[in-house]
Amino acid sequence: MMLLKIAWRNIWRSKLRSSVVLLAIASGMVGGLFSSAWMNGMANQRVRNDFDIETAHIQFHNPQFADNFDVRKTISNTDSKLRELKNIEGVEYVTSRIKSQAMAATANKNSGVTIVGVNPKTEKEVFKLYTKINEGDGDFFETKKRNSIVISKALAKDLKVKLKSKIILTFQDYNGEITGAAFKVIGIFKTQNSQWDKTTVFVKDADLRKVLDLPTDLSHEIDIVITDFNIAGETSKILQDKFPDILSEDWTEIKPYLSFISEYMDIMMGVFMLIILLALGFGIVNTMLMVILERTRELGMLMAIGMSKSRIFKMIMLETVLLSLLGAIIGEIISMLLINYYGSVGINIASMSEGLESVGYAATSYPALEFYKYIEITGLVLITGVLASIYPSFKALQLNPVEAIRTI
Repeated sequence: MMLLKIAWRNIWRSKLRSSVVLLAIASGMVGGLFSSAWMNGMANQRVRNDFDIETAHIQFHNPQFADNFDVRKTISNTDSKLRELKNIEGVEYVTSRIKSQAMAATANKNSGVTIVGVNPKTEKEVFKLYTKINEGDGDFFETKKRNSIVISKALAKDLKVKLKSKIILTFQDYNGEITGAAFKVIGIFKTQNSQWDKTTVFVKDADLRKVLDLPTDLSHEIDIVITDFNIAGETSKILQDKFPDILSEDWTEIKPYLSFISEYMDIMMGVFMLIILLALGFGIVNTMLMVILERTRELGMLMAIGMSKSRIFKMIMLETVLLSLLGAIIGEIISMLLINYYGSVGINIASMSEGLESVGYAATSYPALEFYKYIEITGLVLITGVLASIYPSFKALQLNPVEAIRTI
Protein backbone atom coordinates (compact mmCIF):
# COMPACT_ATOMS: atom_id res chain seq x y z
CA MET A 1 0.00 0.00 0.00
CA MET A 2 2.88 2.34 0.75
CA LEU A 3 4.35 1.78 -2.72
CA LEU A 4 0.92 2.35 -4.24
CA LYS A 5 0.55 5.71 -2.45
CA ILE A 6 4.06 6.77 -3.49
CA ALA A 7 3.40 5.74 -7.12
CA TRP A 8 0.12 7.68 -7.17
CA ARG A 9 1.78 10.83 -5.79
CA ASN A 10 4.69 10.52 -8.23
CA ILE A 11 2.25 10.54 -11.16
CA TRP A 12 0.90 13.95 -10.14
CA ARG A 13 4.26 15.57 -9.39
CA SER A 14 4.24 16.61 -13.03
CA LYS A 15 0.59 17.34 -13.67
CA LEU A 16 1.08 18.60 -17.23
CA ARG A 17 3.04 15.56 -18.41
CA SER A 18 0.66 13.11 -16.74
CA SER A 19 -2.36 14.95 -18.16
CA VAL A 20 -0.91 14.78 -21.68
CA VAL A 21 -0.33 11.02 -21.33
CA LEU A 22 -3.84 10.50 -19.95
CA LEU A 23 -5.28 12.54 -22.81
CA ALA A 24 -3.35 10.45 -25.34
CA ILE A 25 -4.53 7.18 -23.81
CA ALA A 26 -8.13 8.35 -23.43
CA SER A 27 -8.38 9.78 -26.97
CA GLY A 28 -6.90 6.57 -28.39
CA MET A 29 -9.45 4.52 -26.49
CA VAL A 30 -12.32 6.74 -27.62
CA GLY A 31 -11.23 6.58 -31.25
CA GLY A 32 -10.78 2.81 -31.21
CA LEU A 33 -13.90 1.96 -29.23
CA PHE A 34 -16.24 4.31 -31.07
CA SER A 35 -14.98 3.19 -34.50
CA SER A 36 -15.39 -0.44 -33.46
CA ALA A 37 -18.88 0.23 -32.09
CA TRP A 38 -19.88 1.99 -35.31
CA MET A 39 -18.73 -0.89 -37.48
CA ASN A 40 -20.27 -3.41 -35.08
CA GLY A 41 -23.57 -1.52 -35.16
CA MET A 42 -23.61 -1.52 -38.97
CA ALA A 43 -22.88 -5.26 -39.05
CA ASN A 44 -25.55 -6.05 -36.44
CA GLN A 45 -28.08 -3.93 -38.29
CA ARG A 46 -27.28 -5.68 -41.58
CA VAL A 47 -27.75 -9.11 -40.00
CA ARG A 48 -30.98 -8.12 -38.19
CA ASN A 49 -32.41 -6.61 -41.38
CA ASP A 50 -31.85 -9.91 -43.17
CA PHE A 51 -33.54 -11.80 -40.34
CA ASP A 52 -36.52 -9.43 -40.33
CA ILE A 53 -36.95 -9.12 -44.08
CA GLU A 54 -35.38 -12.02 -45.97
CA THR A 55 -34.16 -15.13 -44.16
CA ALA A 56 -35.56 -15.53 -40.60
CA HIS A 57 -33.25 -17.76 -38.52
CA ILE A 58 -33.88 -21.18 -40.11
CA GLN A 59 -35.46 -22.24 -43.39
CA PHE A 60 -36.89 -25.54 -44.66
CA HIS A 61 -36.83 -26.41 -48.36
CA ASN A 62 -37.12 -29.41 -50.59
CA PRO A 63 -33.47 -30.52 -51.01
CA GLN A 64 -33.72 -29.95 -54.79
CA PHE A 65 -35.67 -26.68 -54.76
CA ALA A 66 -32.65 -24.35 -54.56
CA ASP A 67 -31.09 -25.86 -57.70
CA ASN A 68 -33.37 -24.00 -60.12
CA PHE A 69 -36.46 -22.85 -58.17
CA ASP A 70 -38.50 -25.68 -59.65
CA VAL A 71 -42.07 -25.13 -58.42
CA ARG A 72 -42.62 -28.90 -58.36
CA LYS A 73 -39.93 -29.40 -55.68
CA THR A 74 -42.13 -28.79 -52.67
CA ILE A 75 -42.40 -29.52 -48.95
CA SER A 76 -45.25 -31.94 -48.31
CA ASN A 77 -47.61 -31.96 -45.31
CA THR A 78 -46.85 -28.31 -44.60
CA ASP A 79 -49.66 -27.79 -42.09
CA SER A 80 -48.63 -30.71 -39.89
CA LYS A 81 -44.99 -29.57 -39.96
CA LEU A 82 -46.03 -26.07 -38.90
CA ARG A 83 -48.03 -27.48 -35.99
CA GLU A 84 -45.12 -29.66 -34.87
CA LEU A 85 -42.65 -26.77 -35.10
CA LYS A 86 -44.82 -24.52 -32.93
CA ASN A 87 -44.62 -27.09 -30.13
CA ILE A 88 -40.82 -27.37 -30.19
CA GLU A 89 -39.04 -25.57 -27.35
CA GLY A 90 -37.10 -22.54 -28.52
CA VAL A 91 -39.21 -22.00 -31.66
CA GLU A 92 -41.11 -18.70 -31.47
CA TYR A 93 -42.79 -18.18 -34.85
CA VAL A 94 -43.19 -20.10 -38.11
CA THR A 95 -44.71 -19.40 -41.48
CA SER A 96 -44.83 -21.05 -44.90
CA ARG A 97 -44.25 -19.55 -48.32
CA ILE A 98 -44.62 -20.54 -51.94
CA LYS A 99 -42.22 -19.14 -54.51
CA SER A 100 -41.84 -18.83 -58.24
CA GLN A 101 -39.59 -17.07 -60.71
CA ALA A 102 -41.61 -14.82 -63.00
CA MET A 103 -41.62 -11.98 -65.49
CA ALA A 104 -43.37 -8.83 -64.29
CA ALA A 105 -44.71 -6.73 -67.15
CA THR A 106 -46.45 -3.38 -67.55
CA ALA A 107 -47.18 -1.25 -70.57
CA ASN A 108 -43.81 0.42 -70.06
CA LYS A 109 -41.31 -2.29 -69.12
CA ASN A 110 -40.61 -5.92 -68.16
CA SER A 111 -38.52 -7.18 -65.25
CA GLY A 112 -37.58 -10.57 -63.83
CA VAL A 113 -38.79 -11.08 -60.26
CA THR A 114 -39.24 -13.69 -57.55
CA ILE A 115 -42.86 -14.02 -56.47
CA VAL A 116 -43.37 -14.84 -52.80
CA GLY A 117 -46.79 -16.15 -51.82
CA VAL A 118 -47.47 -15.45 -48.14
CA ASN A 119 -50.04 -16.04 -45.42
CA PRO A 120 -50.38 -12.42 -44.17
CA LYS A 121 -51.07 -13.26 -40.51
CA THR A 122 -48.15 -15.63 -39.87
CA GLU A 123 -45.91 -13.68 -42.27
CA LYS A 124 -46.18 -10.63 -40.02
CA GLU A 125 -45.11 -12.72 -37.03
CA VAL A 126 -41.91 -13.91 -38.72
CA PHE A 127 -41.01 -11.02 -41.01
CA LYS A 128 -41.26 -7.25 -40.56
CA LEU A 129 -41.65 -6.19 -44.18
CA TYR A 130 -45.01 -4.62 -43.37
CA THR A 131 -43.16 -2.02 -41.26
CA LYS A 132 -41.31 -0.87 -44.37
CA ILE A 133 -44.49 0.47 -45.96
CA ASN A 134 -44.85 4.16 -45.19
CA GLU A 135 -48.15 5.89 -44.60
CA GLY A 136 -49.67 6.75 -47.94
CA ASP A 137 -47.95 3.84 -49.69
CA GLY A 138 -50.71 1.31 -49.11
CA ASP A 139 -50.63 -1.69 -46.79
CA PHE A 140 -49.51 -5.30 -46.47
CA PHE A 141 -52.60 -7.27 -47.54
CA GLU A 142 -55.08 -5.59 -45.20
CA THR A 143 -57.56 -5.74 -48.07
CA LYS A 144 -59.39 -8.99 -48.88
CA LYS A 145 -59.42 -8.32 -52.60
CA ARG A 146 -58.07 -11.07 -54.84
CA ASN A 147 -54.87 -10.84 -56.85
CA SER A 148 -53.29 -8.01 -54.91
CA ILE A 149 -49.54 -7.46 -54.94
CA VAL A 150 -46.98 -5.62 -52.80
CA ILE A 151 -43.85 -4.34 -54.55
CA SER A 152 -40.90 -2.10 -53.73
CA LYS A 153 -40.41 1.56 -54.58
CA ALA A 154 -37.38 0.63 -56.67
CA LEU A 155 -39.39 -1.82 -58.79
CA ALA A 156 -42.34 0.58 -59.01
CA LYS A 157 -39.97 3.19 -60.40
CA ASP A 158 -38.51 0.73 -62.93
CA LEU A 159 -41.93 -0.47 -64.10
CA LYS A 160 -43.42 3.03 -63.86
CA VAL A 161 -46.36 1.95 -61.71
CA LYS A 162 -48.09 3.24 -58.56
CA LEU A 163 -50.82 2.18 -56.17
CA LYS A 164 -53.80 0.55 -57.95
CA SER A 165 -51.70 -0.04 -61.09
CA LYS A 166 -51.84 -3.48 -62.66
CA ILE A 167 -48.86 -5.77 -63.20
CA ILE A 168 -48.95 -8.91 -65.33
CA LEU A 169 -46.98 -11.81 -63.86
CA THR A 170 -46.02 -14.66 -66.19
CA PHE A 171 -44.52 -17.90 -64.89
CA GLN A 172 -44.53 -21.70 -65.12
CA ASP A 173 -47.21 -23.51 -63.14
CA TYR A 174 -47.04 -26.78 -61.18
CA ASN A 175 -47.85 -28.79 -64.33
CA GLY A 176 -45.08 -27.19 -66.37
CA GLU A 177 -47.41 -24.93 -68.38
CA ILE A 178 -46.76 -21.23 -68.94
CA THR A 179 -49.44 -19.21 -67.16
CA GLY A 180 -49.98 -15.77 -65.73
CA ALA A 181 -52.34 -13.34 -64.08
CA ALA A 182 -52.91 -9.64 -63.51
CA PHE A 183 -52.27 -8.29 -60.01
CA LYS A 184 -53.17 -4.88 -58.61
CA VAL A 185 -50.61 -2.96 -56.53
CA ILE A 186 -51.90 -2.38 -52.99
CA GLY A 187 -48.64 -1.64 -51.15
CA ILE A 188 -45.19 -0.23 -51.87
CA PHE A 189 -42.28 -0.90 -49.50
CA LYS A 190 -38.66 0.22 -49.23
CA THR A 191 -35.92 -1.68 -47.36
CA GLN A 192 -32.19 -1.03 -46.93
CA ASN A 193 -31.34 -3.55 -49.69
CA SER A 194 -32.15 -1.94 -53.03
CA GLN A 195 -30.96 -4.93 -55.07
CA TRP A 196 -33.31 -7.30 -53.24
CA ASP A 197 -36.13 -4.76 -53.52
CA LYS A 198 -35.93 -4.74 -57.30
CA THR A 199 -36.32 -8.50 -57.64
CA THR A 200 -38.91 -9.47 -55.01
CA VAL A 201 -42.69 -9.08 -54.99
CA PHE A 202 -45.31 -10.41 -52.58
CA VAL A 203 -48.77 -11.82 -53.23
CA LYS A 204 -51.21 -13.83 -51.13
CA ASP A 205 -50.57 -17.54 -50.83
CA ALA A 206 -54.14 -18.37 -51.89
CA ASP A 207 -53.94 -16.22 -55.03
CA LEU A 208 -50.58 -17.57 -56.19
CA ARG A 209 -51.50 -21.17 -55.31
CA LYS A 210 -54.57 -20.95 -57.52
CA VAL A 211 -52.68 -19.60 -60.53
CA LEU A 212 -49.81 -22.08 -60.03
CA ASP A 213 -52.36 -24.89 -59.73
CA LEU A 214 -50.39 -25.97 -56.65
CA PRO A 215 -52.10 -28.63 -54.49
CA THR A 216 -53.02 -27.66 -50.93
CA ASP A 217 -50.66 -28.56 -48.09
CA LEU A 218 -47.62 -28.12 -50.33
CA SER A 219 -45.18 -25.22 -50.01
CA HIS A 220 -41.70 -24.27 -51.12
CA GLU A 221 -40.37 -22.81 -47.89
CA ILE A 222 -40.95 -22.79 -44.14
CA ASP A 223 -39.36 -19.93 -42.20
CA ILE A 224 -38.59 -20.25 -38.50
CA VAL A 225 -37.71 -17.68 -35.83
CA ILE A 226 -36.12 -19.03 -32.65
CA THR A 227 -35.45 -17.39 -29.27
CA ASP A 228 -31.68 -17.10 -29.80
CA PHE A 229 -30.30 -16.80 -33.33
CA ASN A 230 -26.81 -17.62 -32.03
CA ILE A 231 -27.81 -21.27 -31.62
CA ALA A 232 -29.56 -21.49 -34.98
CA GLY A 233 -26.94 -23.98 -36.23
CA GLU A 234 -27.54 -26.45 -33.38
CA THR A 235 -31.33 -26.01 -33.62
CA SER A 236 -31.23 -26.57 -37.39
CA LYS A 237 -29.41 -29.89 -36.93
CA ILE A 238 -32.02 -31.03 -34.41
CA LEU A 239 -34.83 -30.08 -36.80
CA GLN A 240 -33.05 -31.83 -39.68
CA ASP A 241 -33.07 -35.08 -37.68
CA LYS A 242 -36.73 -34.59 -36.79
CA PHE A 243 -37.76 -33.88 -40.41
CA PRO A 244 -35.42 -35.99 -42.59
CA ASP A 245 -37.44 -35.42 -45.77
CA ILE A 246 -36.56 -31.72 -45.93
CA LEU A 247 -33.38 -29.61 -46.05
CA SER A 248 -32.97 -27.52 -42.89
CA GLU A 249 -30.54 -24.59 -43.11
CA ASP A 250 -29.68 -21.95 -40.55
CA TRP A 251 -28.97 -18.32 -41.49
CA THR A 252 -25.21 -18.87 -41.79
CA GLU A 253 -25.86 -21.52 -44.46
CA ILE A 254 -28.57 -19.59 -46.27
CA LYS A 255 -26.40 -16.47 -46.50
CA PRO A 256 -22.81 -17.29 -45.49
CA TYR A 257 -21.70 -13.69 -45.93
CA LEU A 258 -23.84 -12.65 -42.93
CA SER A 259 -21.69 -14.81 -40.68
CA PHE A 260 -18.60 -13.47 -42.42
CA ILE A 261 -19.72 -9.88 -41.72
CA SER A 262 -19.87 -10.51 -37.96
CA GLU A 263 -16.51 -12.32 -37.93
CA TYR A 264 -14.91 -9.66 -40.13
CA MET A 265 -16.04 -6.85 -37.82
CA ASP A 266 -14.56 -8.68 -34.83
CA ILE A 267 -11.26 -9.02 -36.71
CA MET A 268 -11.29 -5.35 -37.70
CA MET A 269 -11.97 -4.33 -34.10
CA GLY A 270 -9.04 -6.48 -32.98
CA VAL A 271 -6.74 -4.89 -35.56
CA PHE A 272 -7.83 -1.35 -34.56
CA MET A 273 -7.27 -2.01 -30.89
CA LEU A 274 -3.90 -3.69 -31.54
CA ILE A 275 -2.67 -0.63 -33.44
CA ILE A 276 -3.94 1.70 -30.70
CA LEU A 277 -2.42 -0.39 -27.90
CA LEU A 278 0.94 -0.57 -29.70
CA ALA A 279 0.93 3.21 -30.09
CA LEU A 280 -0.02 3.63 -26.44
CA GLY A 281 2.68 1.18 -25.37
CA PHE A 282 5.44 3.08 -27.18
CA GLY A 283 4.10 6.37 -25.85
CA ILE A 284 4.12 5.07 -22.29
CA VAL A 285 7.66 3.68 -22.64
CA ASN A 286 8.90 7.02 -23.96
CA THR A 287 7.16 8.96 -21.18
CA MET A 288 8.46 6.72 -18.39
CA LEU A 289 12.02 6.87 -19.74
CA MET A 290 11.80 10.67 -19.57
CA VAL A 291 10.49 10.38 -16.01
CA ILE A 292 13.45 8.21 -14.99
CA LEU A 293 15.96 10.60 -16.57
CA GLU A 294 14.39 13.52 -14.69
CA ARG A 295 14.43 11.59 -11.42
CA THR A 296 17.91 10.08 -11.69
CA ARG A 297 19.18 11.80 -8.56
CA GLU A 298 16.04 10.96 -6.60
CA LEU A 299 16.22 7.28 -7.53
CA GLY A 300 19.93 7.22 -6.65
CA MET A 301 19.13 8.70 -3.24
CA LEU A 302 16.46 6.06 -2.60
CA MET A 303 18.94 3.31 -3.45
CA ALA A 304 21.63 4.92 -1.26
CA ILE A 305 19.39 5.00 1.82
CA GLY A 306 18.53 1.33 1.41
CA MET A 307 15.46 0.97 -0.80
CA SER A 308 15.82 -2.35 -2.58
CA LYS A 309 15.91 -2.54 -6.35
CA SER A 310 12.83 -4.78 -6.35
CA ARG A 311 10.81 -2.06 -4.58
CA ILE A 312 12.03 0.58 -7.04
CA PHE A 313 11.08 -1.78 -9.89
CA LYS A 314 7.60 -2.22 -8.42
CA MET A 315 7.22 1.54 -7.86
CA ILE A 316 8.02 2.40 -11.49
CA MET A 317 5.75 -0.41 -12.70
CA LEU A 318 2.90 0.76 -10.47
CA GLU A 319 3.22 4.33 -11.78
CA THR A 320 2.95 3.05 -15.36
CA VAL A 321 0.04 0.72 -14.66
CA LEU A 322 -1.90 3.38 -12.72
CA LEU A 323 -1.38 5.90 -15.52
CA SER A 324 -2.55 3.38 -18.13
CA LEU A 325 -5.53 2.24 -16.10
CA LEU A 326 -6.70 5.77 -15.34
CA GLY A 327 -6.41 6.79 -19.00
CA ALA A 328 -8.31 3.65 -20.06
CA ILE A 329 -11.13 4.26 -17.59
CA ILE A 330 -11.51 7.90 -18.71
CA GLY A 331 -11.50 6.81 -22.36
CA GLU A 332 -14.03 4.05 -21.75
CA ILE A 333 -16.42 6.34 -19.85
CA ILE A 334 -16.33 8.90 -22.66
CA SER A 335 -16.72 6.12 -25.25
CA MET A 336 -19.66 4.61 -23.39
CA LEU A 337 -21.44 7.96 -23.24
CA LEU A 338 -20.87 8.62 -26.95
CA ILE A 339 -21.86 5.09 -27.99
CA ASN A 340 -25.03 5.15 -25.86
CA TYR A 341 -26.00 8.55 -27.24
CA TYR A 342 -25.43 7.76 -30.92
CA GLY A 343 -26.80 4.27 -30.35
CA SER A 344 -30.12 5.98 -29.57
CA VAL A 345 -30.19 8.82 -32.14
CA GLY A 346 -28.12 7.09 -34.84
CA ILE A 347 -25.49 8.38 -37.24
CA ASN A 348 -26.98 9.47 -40.54
CA ILE A 349 -24.76 9.49 -43.62
CA ALA A 350 -27.47 10.26 -46.15
CA SER A 351 -24.93 11.38 -48.74
CA MET A 352 -23.81 7.74 -49.04
CA SER A 353 -27.26 6.17 -48.76
CA GLU A 354 -27.47 5.01 -52.38
CA GLY A 355 -24.13 3.23 -52.25
CA LEU A 356 -24.82 1.68 -48.84
CA GLU A 357 -28.28 0.44 -49.79
CA SER A 358 -26.91 -1.16 -52.95
CA VAL A 359 -25.02 -3.59 -50.69
CA GLY A 360 -27.73 -3.90 -48.04
CA TYR A 361 -26.68 -1.32 -45.43
CA ALA A 362 -28.86 1.44 -44.01
CA ALA A 363 -27.88 5.12 -44.29
CA THR A 364 -28.54 5.53 -40.56
CA SER A 365 -26.49 3.28 -38.30
CA TYR A 366 -26.57 2.78 -34.54
CA PRO A 367 -23.22 2.14 -32.82
CA ALA A 368 -23.30 -0.75 -30.35
CA LEU A 369 -20.70 -2.49 -28.22
CA GLU A 370 -21.25 -5.34 -25.77
CA PHE A 371 -20.28 -4.61 -22.15
CA TYR A 372 -17.82 -7.49 -22.01
CA LYS A 373 -15.79 -5.76 -24.73
CA TYR A 374 -15.05 -2.90 -22.32
CA ILE A 375 -13.82 -5.38 -19.72
CA GLU A 376 -11.64 -7.14 -22.32
CA ILE A 377 -10.12 -3.87 -23.48
CA THR A 378 -9.46 -2.75 -19.90
CA GLY A 379 -7.55 -5.98 -19.39
CA LEU A 380 -5.58 -5.43 -22.60
CA VAL A 381 -4.67 -1.90 -21.53
CA LEU A 382 -3.45 -3.22 -18.18
CA ILE A 383 -1.33 -5.83 -19.94
CA THR A 384 0.03 -3.12 -22.24
CA GLY A 385 0.85 -0.97 -19.20
CA VAL A 386 2.68 -3.82 -17.48
CA LEU A 387 4.68 -4.68 -20.61
CA ALA A 388 5.45 -1.01 -21.28
CA SER A 389 6.73 -0.58 -17.72
CA ILE A 390 9.28 -3.39 -17.86
CA TYR A 391 11.96 -1.62 -19.93
CA PRO A 392 11.82 1.73 -18.03
CA SER A 393 11.90 -0.18 -14.73
CA PHE A 394 15.01 -2.11 -15.77
CA LYS A 395 16.65 1.14 -16.85
CA ALA A 396 16.00 2.49 -13.35
CA LEU A 397 17.65 -0.58 -11.81
CA GLN A 398 20.83 -0.01 -13.84
CA LEU A 399 21.49 3.32 -12.12
CA ASN A 400 24.60 3.50 -9.94
CA PRO A 401 23.56 5.14 -6.63
CA VAL A 402 26.81 7.14 -6.19
CA GLU A 403 26.85 8.43 -9.80
CA ALA A 404 23.09 9.11 -9.69
CA ILE A 405 23.45 11.27 -6.54
CA ARG A 406 26.23 13.31 -8.17
CA THR A 407 24.02 13.96 -11.22
CA ILE A 408 22.83 17.54 -11.33
